[in-house]
Amino acid sequence: MIISSQFLVAQKSYNALVYEGNKKFDAKEYDASSSKYLEAIAEKNSNYTAHYNLGNALYKSKKYEEANAEYEKAAKYTKSKYEKAAALYNMGNVSIQSSNPEKAADYYKQALKQDPYNEAIRKNYEIAMLKDKEKKDQQKQNKGKGGDQDQKNKDDSGKGDQKKNQQDGKGDNQKGKDQGKPNQPKKDENKIPEEAERQILKDIENREKETARRILNKKSNSMPQSKEKDW
Repeated sequence: MIISSQFLVAQKSYNALVYEGNKKFDAKEYDASSSKYLEAIAEKNSNYTAHYNLGNALYKSKKYEEANAEYEKAAKYTKSKYEKAAALYNMGNVSIQSSNPEKAADYYKQALKQDPYNEAIRKNYEIAMLKDKEKKDQQKQNKGKGGDQDQKNKDDSGKGDQKKNQQDGKGDNQKGKDQGKPNQPKKDENKIPEEAERQILKDIENREKETARRILNKKSNSMPQSKEKDW
Protein backbone atom coordinates (compact mmCIF):
# COMPACT_ATOMS: atom_id res chain seq x y z
CA MET A 1 0.00 0.00 0.00
CA ILE A 2 2.84 2.42 0.78
CA ILE A 3 4.45 1.84 -2.63
CA SER A 4 1.11 2.24 -4.36
CA SER A 5 0.41 5.51 -2.55
CA GLN A 6 3.81 6.91 -3.44
CA PHE A 7 3.20 5.97 -7.07
CA LEU A 8 -0.17 7.76 -7.09
CA VAL A 9 1.35 10.89 -5.53
CA ALA A 10 4.14 10.88 -8.14
CA GLN A 11 1.60 10.37 -10.93
CA LYS A 12 -0.54 13.22 -9.66
CA SER A 13 2.51 15.46 -9.35
CA TYR A 14 3.59 14.64 -12.90
CA ASN A 15 0.14 15.31 -14.33
CA ALA A 16 -0.17 18.56 -12.39
CA LEU A 17 3.21 19.80 -13.63
CA VAL A 18 2.36 19.00 -17.26
CA TYR A 19 -0.97 20.78 -16.82
CA GLU A 20 0.76 23.87 -15.38
CA GLY A 21 3.28 23.76 -18.23
CA ASN A 22 0.43 23.66 -20.75
CA LYS A 23 -1.20 26.72 -19.17
CA LYS A 24 2.09 28.64 -19.36
CA PHE A 25 2.52 27.49 -22.98
CA ASP A 26 -0.96 28.73 -23.92
CA ALA A 27 -0.08 32.08 -22.33
CA LYS A 28 3.04 32.16 -24.56
CA GLU A 29 5.30 32.03 -21.50
CA TYR A 30 7.60 29.51 -23.14
CA ASP A 31 10.50 29.67 -20.67
CA ALA A 32 8.12 29.18 -17.75
CA SER A 33 6.38 26.29 -19.48
CA SER A 34 9.77 24.69 -20.22
CA SER A 35 10.59 24.80 -16.51
CA LYS A 36 7.34 23.03 -15.62
CA TYR A 37 7.90 20.33 -18.23
CA LEU A 38 11.44 19.79 -16.91
CA GLU A 39 10.02 19.34 -13.42
CA ALA A 40 7.55 16.81 -14.80
CA ILE A 41 10.36 14.95 -16.55
CA ALA A 42 12.26 14.84 -13.24
CA GLU A 43 9.21 13.09 -11.75
CA LYS A 44 8.81 10.65 -14.64
CA ASN A 45 11.45 10.70 -17.35
CA SER A 46 10.26 8.01 -19.74
CA ASN A 47 7.00 9.65 -20.78
CA TYR A 48 6.07 11.02 -24.18
CA THR A 49 3.97 14.02 -23.21
CA ALA A 50 6.41 16.08 -21.14
CA HIS A 51 9.27 15.58 -23.61
CA TYR A 52 7.05 16.39 -26.58
CA ASN A 53 5.57 19.51 -24.97
CA LEU A 54 9.02 20.64 -23.83
CA GLY A 55 10.14 20.28 -27.45
CA ASN A 56 7.28 22.57 -28.52
CA ALA A 57 8.17 25.18 -25.89
CA LEU A 58 11.85 25.12 -26.94
CA TYR A 59 10.84 25.33 -30.60
CA LYS A 60 8.77 28.44 -29.85
CA SER A 61 11.82 29.91 -28.12
CA LYS A 62 13.83 29.16 -31.31
CA LYS A 63 16.07 26.73 -29.44
CA TYR A 64 15.88 24.30 -32.32
CA GLU A 65 18.71 21.93 -31.44
CA GLU A 66 17.38 21.42 -27.91
CA ALA A 67 13.83 21.02 -29.24
CA ASN A 68 14.97 18.32 -31.65
CA ALA A 69 16.56 16.37 -28.79
CA GLU A 70 13.25 16.41 -26.88
CA TYR A 71 11.28 15.28 -29.94
CA GLU A 72 13.71 12.37 -30.35
CA LYS A 73 13.09 11.33 -26.74
CA ALA A 74 9.33 11.70 -27.19
CA ALA A 75 9.37 9.43 -30.27
CA LYS A 76 11.40 6.91 -28.29
CA TYR A 77 8.96 6.82 -25.37
CA THR A 78 5.73 6.17 -27.28
CA LYS A 79 4.19 3.17 -28.98
CA SER A 80 1.49 5.25 -30.65
CA LYS A 81 2.22 5.68 -34.36
CA TYR A 82 0.33 9.00 -34.38
CA GLU A 83 2.37 10.42 -31.50
CA LYS A 84 5.57 9.17 -33.16
CA ALA A 85 4.46 10.81 -36.44
CA ALA A 86 3.88 14.12 -34.65
CA ALA A 87 7.36 14.03 -33.10
CA LEU A 88 9.00 13.18 -36.46
CA TYR A 89 6.97 15.90 -38.18
CA ASN A 90 8.26 18.48 -35.71
CA MET A 91 11.81 17.22 -36.19
CA GLY A 92 11.28 17.94 -39.87
CA ASN A 93 10.16 21.47 -38.98
CA VAL A 94 13.34 21.94 -36.95
CA SER A 95 15.42 20.92 -39.98
CA ILE A 96 13.52 23.41 -42.18
CA GLN A 97 14.28 26.18 -39.68
CA SER A 98 17.93 25.05 -39.72
CA SER A 99 18.03 25.33 -43.56
CA ASN A 100 18.43 21.60 -44.07
CA PRO A 101 15.58 20.62 -46.42
CA GLU A 102 17.14 17.24 -47.27
CA LYS A 103 17.06 16.15 -43.63
CA ALA A 104 13.59 17.66 -43.22
CA ALA A 105 12.28 15.62 -46.15
CA ASP A 106 13.66 12.46 -44.54
CA TYR A 107 11.88 13.18 -41.24
CA TYR A 108 8.60 13.97 -43.03
CA LYS A 109 8.94 10.73 -44.98
CA GLN A 110 9.38 8.78 -41.73
CA ALA A 111 6.36 10.59 -40.29
CA LEU A 112 4.24 9.66 -43.32
CA LYS A 113 5.09 5.99 -42.78
CA GLN A 114 3.49 6.30 -39.35
CA ASP A 115 0.56 8.49 -40.45
CA PRO A 116 0.20 8.15 -44.26
CA TYR A 117 -3.05 10.13 -44.59
CA ASN A 118 -1.85 13.24 -42.75
CA GLU A 119 -2.10 16.07 -45.32
CA ALA A 120 0.02 18.53 -43.30
CA ILE A 121 2.92 16.08 -43.26
CA ARG A 122 2.47 15.28 -46.96
CA LYS A 123 2.45 18.96 -47.92
CA ASN A 124 5.60 19.69 -45.93
CA TYR A 125 7.31 16.63 -47.42
CA GLU A 126 6.64 17.88 -50.97
CA ILE A 127 7.84 21.39 -50.14
CA ALA A 128 11.01 20.09 -48.45
CA MET A 129 11.77 17.96 -51.53
CA LEU A 130 11.39 21.01 -53.80
CA LYS A 131 13.50 23.19 -51.53
CA ASP A 132 16.20 20.51 -51.48
CA LYS A 133 16.17 20.27 -55.29
CA GLU A 134 16.36 24.04 -55.64
CA LYS A 135 19.26 24.19 -53.17
CA LYS A 136 21.21 21.48 -55.03
CA ASP A 137 20.50 23.08 -58.43
CA GLN A 138 21.84 26.38 -57.09
CA GLN A 139 24.97 24.66 -55.80
CA LYS A 140 25.53 23.05 -59.21
CA GLN A 141 24.99 26.38 -60.92
CA ASN A 142 27.49 28.10 -58.63
CA LYS A 143 29.99 25.28 -59.19
CA GLY A 144 29.48 25.60 -62.95
CA LYS A 145 30.18 29.31 -62.84
CA GLY A 146 33.46 28.61 -61.07
CA GLY A 147 34.38 26.08 -63.77
CA ASP A 148 33.56 28.56 -66.55
CA GLN A 149 35.86 31.13 -64.96
CA ASP A 150 38.71 28.60 -64.73
CA GLN A 151 38.21 27.68 -68.41
CA LYS A 152 38.18 31.36 -69.40
CA ASN A 153 41.47 31.91 -67.58
CA LYS A 154 42.97 28.91 -69.43
CA ASP A 155 41.65 30.18 -72.78
CA ASP A 156 43.07 33.65 -72.15
CA SER A 157 46.42 32.11 -71.24
CA GLY A 158 46.36 29.98 -74.41
CA LYS A 159 45.56 32.99 -76.59
CA GLY A 160 48.52 34.82 -75.11
CA ASP A 161 50.87 31.92 -75.93
CA GLN A 162 49.45 31.64 -79.46
CA LYS A 163 49.94 35.35 -80.12
CA LYS A 164 53.52 35.14 -78.84
CA ASN A 165 54.27 32.19 -81.14
CA GLN A 166 52.84 34.03 -84.13
CA GLN A 167 55.00 37.06 -83.41
CA ASP A 168 58.12 34.91 -83.01
CA GLY A 169 57.50 33.11 -86.33
CA LYS A 170 57.14 36.15 -88.62
CA GLY A 171 59.51 36.13 -91.69
CA ASP A 172 59.68 36.07 -95.48
CA ASN A 173 58.59 32.44 -95.72
CA GLN A 174 55.60 33.10 -93.40
CA LYS A 175 54.41 35.96 -95.59
CA GLY A 176 53.91 33.79 -98.63
CA LYS A 177 52.67 30.67 -96.94
CA ASP A 178 48.96 30.96 -97.74
CA GLN A 179 49.22 32.87 -101.08
CA GLY A 180 46.94 31.57 -103.83
CA LYS A 181 44.60 29.71 -101.41
CA PRO A 182 40.94 30.78 -101.15
CA ASN A 183 39.73 32.00 -97.74
CA GLN A 184 38.51 28.96 -95.78
CA PRO A 185 35.49 29.36 -93.49
CA LYS A 186 36.29 28.90 -89.81
CA LYS A 187 35.17 25.60 -88.36
CA ASP A 188 33.30 27.28 -85.49
CA GLU A 189 31.63 29.92 -87.67
CA ASN A 190 28.16 28.35 -87.37
CA LYS A 191 28.49 27.40 -83.70
CA ILE A 192 26.31 29.20 -81.14
CA PRO A 193 28.49 31.42 -78.96
CA GLU A 194 29.01 29.96 -75.51
CA GLU A 195 27.38 32.93 -73.78
CA ALA A 196 24.26 32.66 -75.95
CA GLU A 197 24.09 28.89 -75.34
CA ARG A 198 24.32 29.42 -71.59
CA GLN A 199 21.53 32.00 -71.76
CA ILE A 200 19.25 29.59 -73.66
CA LEU A 201 19.86 26.84 -71.10
CA LYS A 202 19.27 29.33 -68.30
CA ASP A 203 15.92 30.37 -69.82
CA ILE A 204 14.83 26.71 -69.98
CA GLU A 205 15.91 26.16 -66.38
CA ASN A 206 14.04 29.27 -65.25
CA ARG A 207 10.83 28.03 -66.86
CA GLU A 208 11.19 24.75 -64.97
CA LYS A 209 11.85 26.59 -61.74
CA GLU A 210 8.76 28.76 -62.17
CA THR A 211 6.53 25.73 -61.66
CA ALA A 212 8.44 24.79 -58.52
CA ARG A 213 8.27 28.37 -57.24
CA ARG A 214 4.49 28.40 -57.42
CA ILE A 215 4.46 25.44 -55.03
CA LEU A 216 7.24 26.80 -52.86
CA ASN A 217 5.33 30.05 -52.40
CA LYS A 218 2.75 28.04 -50.49
CA LYS A 219 4.03 28.31 -46.94
CA SER A 220 4.86 25.09 -45.20
CA ASN A 221 3.32 24.26 -41.85
CA SER A 222 6.43 25.16 -39.89
CA MET A 223 4.65 25.40 -36.54
CA PRO A 224 4.95 22.37 -34.26
CA GLN A 225 1.96 20.10 -34.14
CA SER A 226 0.26 20.36 -30.79
CA LYS A 227 -0.48 17.17 -28.90
CA GLU A 228 -0.66 18.58 -25.41
CA LYS A 229 -2.77 16.73 -22.91
CA ASP A 230 -4.84 18.73 -20.44
CA TRP A 231 -4.72 16.59 -17.35
